[in-house]
Amino acid sequence: MVVRTVAGDWDIVIGPVEASLLLGKTDRSVRDDCEAGIIPTLPRPPGSSGAHWRIPSAPLLARLGIPFEVVLAQS
Repeated sequence: MVVRTVAGDWDIVIGPVEASLLLGKTDRSVRDDCEAGIIPTLPRPPGSSGAHWRIPSAPLLARLGIPFEVVLAQS
């Protein structure tokens, strides 16, 4: 499944780099926002302090007011 917008498809869960493209911020500032709880994230796996933040794309797009739909990915 993917999240489809007029501008293209996004994975269901994205990382800070992809979120930075949506938000127009640097990936470092996105990571800071994740750490501060400003950007909602999924829990990191236990014991994985170095794991990237996992950001659900649909809620982020909704918060930004970007229309989207969740569709099956094309193979």
